[in-house]
Amino acid sequence: RWQLVFDLGDGKPQLYEFKVEDFLPERLALELKGSDTPVAPADNPEFDITGRYLYGAPASGNTLTGQVYVRPLREAVPKLPGYQFGSITEEDLKHDLELEPVTLDAEGHSTLAVQSEWAQAKSPLQLILQASLQESGGRPITRRLVQPIWPAEHLPGVRALFGSSTGSDDYDDEADKGEAQTNGDGPAEFEIVMADAAGNKLAADNVKVRLIRERRDYYWNYSANDGWSYHFNEKFLNLNEETLNITKDSTAKISFPVEWGPYRVEVEDPSTGMVSSLRFWAGYRWQDNTDGGAVRPDQVKLALDKPAYNDGNTATVTVTPPAAGKGYLLVESSEGPLWWKEIDVPAEGKSYEIPLDKKWARHDLYFTALVIRPGERKANVTPKRAVGVLHLPLDRAQRKLALTVTAPEKMRPKQPLKLKIVAKNADGSVPRQVQVLVSAVDVGILNITRYATPDPFASLFGRKQYGADQLDIYGQLIEAGQGRLASMAFGGDALAKGGKRPDTSVTIVALQSAPVTLNDAGEGEASVDIPDFNGELRVMAQAWTDDRYGMAEAKTVVAAPIIAELSTPRFLAGGDQTSVALDVSNLSGKAQKLDVKISAEGQLSIPGGDQIKPLQLKEGQRVTLKVPVLAQGGLGQGKIKVLIEGLDLPGETLPAFTREWSIGVRPAYPAMLRHYRATLNEQSWSLPDGALEAFEPAGREAMLSLSSRPPLNIGEQIRALKAYPYGCLEQTASGLYPSLYADAATLKRLGLTGEPDAERKRKVEIGIERLLGMQRYNGSFGIWGSDSDEEYWLTAYVTDFLLRARDQGFAVPPDALKKASERLLRYLQDTGQIQVNYSQNAEHTRFAVQAYAGLVLSRSQQAPLAALRSLFDRRSDARSGLPLVQLAVALEKMGDKPRADLALSAGLAVSRKNEWLADYGSSLRDQALILALLEENDLARERRDERLFALADEVAANRYLSTQESNSLFLAGRNLLGKAEKDWTASLASGTQTRELSNKQPGLKLDGGLLASPLSVHNQGSEPLYQQLTVSGYPTQTPAAGGENLSIRREYLSLSGAPLNVGALKTGQLVLVHLEIGAKQRVPDALVVDLLPAGLELENQNLAQSSASLEDASEEVKTIRESMENAGIKHQEYRGDRYVAALDIDGSSTVHLLYLARAVTPGTYRVPPPQVESMYRPNWQALGDAPAQMVVKGK
Repeated sequence: RWQLVFDLGDGKPQLYEFKVEDFLPERLALELKGSDTPVAPADNPEFDITGRYLYGAPASGNTLTGQVYVRPLREAVPKLPGYQFGSITEEDLKHDLELEPVTLDAEGHSTLAVQSEWAQAKSPLQLILQASLQESGGRPITRRLVQPIWPAEHLPGVRALFGSSTGSDDYDDEADKGEAQTNGDGPAEFEIVMADAAGNKLAADNVKVRLIRERRDYYWNYSANDGWSYHFNEKFLNLNEETLNITKDSTAKISFPVEWGPYRVEVEDPSTGMVSSLRFWAGYRWQDNTDGGAVRPDQVKLALDKPAYNDGNTATVTVTPPAAGKGYLLVESSEGPLWWKEIDVPAEGKSYEIPLDKKWARHDLYFTALVIRPGERKANVTPKRAVGVLHLPLDRAQRKLALTVTAPEKMRPKQPLKLKIVAKNADGSVPRQVQVLVSAVDVGILNITRYATPDPFASLFGRKQYGADQLDIYGQLIEAGQGRLASMAFGGDALAKGGKRPDTSVTIVALQSAPVTLNDAGEGEASVDIPDFNGELRVMAQAWTDDRYGMAEAKTVVAAPIIAELSTPRFLAGGDQTSVALDVSNLSGKAQKLDVKISAEGQLSIPGGDQIKPLQLKEGQRVTLKVPVLAQGGLGQGKIKVLIEGLDLPGETLPAFTREWSIGVRPAYPAMLRHYRATLNEQSWSLPDGALEAFEPAGREAMLSLSSRPPLNIGEQIRALKAYPYGCLEQTASGLYPSLYADAATLKRLGLTGEPDAERKRKVEIGIERLLGMQRYNGSFGIWGSDSDEEYWLTAYVTDFLLRARDQGFAVPPDALKKASERLLRYLQDTGQIQVNYSQNAEHTRFAVQAYAGLVLSRSQQAPLAALRSLFDRRSDARSGLPLVQLAVALEKMGDKPRADLALSAGLAVSRKNEWLADYGSSLRDQALILALLEENDLARERRDERLFALADEVAANRYLSTQESNSLFLAGRNLLGKAEKDWTASLASGTQTRELSNKQPGLKLDGGLLASPLSVHNQGSEPLYQQLTVSGYPTQTPAAGGENLSIRREYLSLSGAPLNVGALKTGQLVLVHLEIGAKQRVPDALVVDLLPAGLELENQNLAQSSASLEDASEEVKTIRESMENAGIKHQEYRGDRYVAALDIDGSSTVHLLYLARAVTPGTYRVPPPQVESMYRPNWQALGDAPAQMVVKGK
């Protein structure tokens, strides 16, 4: 999640939020067409299918697969929102069908007929067609079409005139979620309509309306197999029935007295026998504490005398309430009321004139009306309120530019796209000084999100969203006409774990020209250079002058005479065998005789060597060549190259046509580390025999560090921080620290390759922007974004980093720092601001947050001494030495040396237990940060070496480190790098190569030929040296399942929830992946990483408009989805080669995750195991079982 922040310095920054997802551009277009009107249940719906390649050729011979989901259509008339149609008690209305594959004809057309299995339905239905058109290689594009099904030409509808509850209890079933709820001691009122599918309100006589009491009597039953379980007897009691007439273009209202409990109201059309019904609940339910029901306000009809107004006009507003009453008429913007008037309105309505102030030059203006019908105790009339809202349109038609862009209908790639632009004013005159920005973007990208061409006129002058929160508390009725207008509320805010990602090159065509200034005639030209691309481009132009705006769009097909497109998996893993599909299309205008050569290089090979294929293609013909490809082990990239010779075009001499595609290759299994530590006393150390054979040769590397001091292995910590790919708040900040303090020279000493200072600074600047994108409205920070929950300790951690970055010369926005510092001050002064969600000692958590806040604020002399002393008095709350040492530094900086000394002594004496204290800490992290604070502030000199030795021992005892621990070790060790060591020398012998190390060059990165067997390190001096060798890479064998504290299990399911045989999947087949994760103890920071086999591709639910959807899954699958909704998911990512989720796992239950994938490219693929770990206690991790391979079969 990202944010764009626009700040003109007026104190009103504007935010635009957007998400970034992995994607591949689409190559096909798919159009689905059904009936424009509802079909009858007994009819077999037919759909016209049209498919084409975006470069213009029909999708002839391509395969279409799909699913049909039939579901009840309760809100069957879009023009009548809130009305329910159909019987809620009718059964067997849900149907799931898997369609037989269809092959499109030579023109890319087909007709799809669906056999009705719902002919007896008496309620309206929606048939959801989910169709996927496959490329030659198997990758699909997916589109959805909804076809309404009506059992009659007109149906009765019913709407409750009271609120709804989103809760559910034992009484509720799937159909009842969101059921209406009313008070249990008064009448329940409903509105009845007779309507057709177009939304016309029809006349009807003798419509029957029934009130039915739904009663369930529960009882317990015991059986030997199931133990105790509860059941119920259900009875339906018809309490009341009335008959009413409905006039044309109108509705009818009816009310029934009710008591506590469940009810159903039914409406029957006597002319057809069709019944519509809805369930509701009368009286209190426990959900009312959070989402109670309320009587729906009636509507005040508002009407204007003009379609739009100029500044300074007088608007005439006609207010027509449902009953006579008093209230208010207002003009509102998102910043508050601009005008208001007390009104007394008769039942027939009344008109009011409102002068429009010229200063109201904005487009979030609304007329709102509130009318109260007073109650009358003698007449037993309940007070009622009615509300009306209507946009106030300002006429800006004269500020619209009429823009036209003329683009060629078709062109070849690798040429300039030349465009002609003409602009006119609304009155036809020629505008002056028109600037035009032109973009050309692949339609295959835009179709993924159905991206609309930006319209600056509509954005600036179109209707803005109603920005007021209307607070309606039934029972606290406003006494109309008495007192002042109340203020209304406006706005407000109530390492890669799994290994590195494969490097696959994708052609993204999104081009933009420099702004063009039109000439005095309002005309101009623009040119965009088009790369080697075949497809369809949308040309988008935005034009502006000082006060006028406009837009235009056009389309251009880009197609070479001979088009070669390769369909491949998104990536491959070592050992995978796949079949890539090369489409060769002849659009040259004549028959061609060609020679095609296909070759592979890098980490890809073609069994049997290069393939040479002679082709004879008719005009417009497309041929698909299937080529077997094998992926080599390790991490890297392979290329497929195509050479086409023989193209004959009259009057043209063309060189051989070449194209190449890069495919990322990654290991099939998660990365692993091996640590080898030793103390060398005038002796050699050798790597155990066979140690390197456990790793794939490609991607295998090691970090060797030697020191006369106990090692913290700073180089390895920096490498791990830079490699971690999942960017939550803490990981982003921790990963930036090395770039903040370690320049290229420092990295070289550690055996790492540095980067130019300009690049290092740019990474820090980008990181600062990302951190600020996670800042919340109150100055705090959220772990995954600005809409995440407040992270108290991390707010101090990130503010600490931002202040350090500013001190290092980086630009950090002062307003953001001010807001963050103000939030830290509130933490320090008010413990109640720190709401501890989960900690094994909440008192420590609050103390740790306050101590860190005090430290950060004290660096700029902003920590109140009284607050620090108050915190000192609570020092017994600390369960670790780190917050006490932080408090000691803060007290000393603020001038209280005696308390600082006492706090420091206490902090150095306290050790941390293995507890989760919600401060992202561990014993190792805390000891490392304590050492860093002692070094930075020159404290406890006599204790530092002792603590360094203890810290080094703790590092040696930990197999895995979190990013928090790695950064803490970096901060602890960075000050030691500048301290002189005694001179020492050592030598490395690896395979046939040797290297020298010394106190001036203590670290070395080993890879390639420098990481080979035999490998030994020799100390050439007499003083002991501490050695650490960390070997990282990818295993050659499937890792064994198991883990500590955590467990994970994966199963592959069909759409019906049945287990799938992954050894016999078909191209285009949808696959549900179900993950079960458990923990013996709570893990609030779990990270699940499920690497995909290369034969599967994720159906990204964040791009649901172009992906298959889980929304209409079977009942069995919905049960898993509902469990997933309670899984404590903090963050999800659908990446090109993996699914990632961050979770809070309770130690007492199993967490379920579900995602949708699709078998795409034929082949045999290795299957990685699923994995889960605690991000801040990385020893807690687990791997699951996995089948050896997955087989995808082609059509």
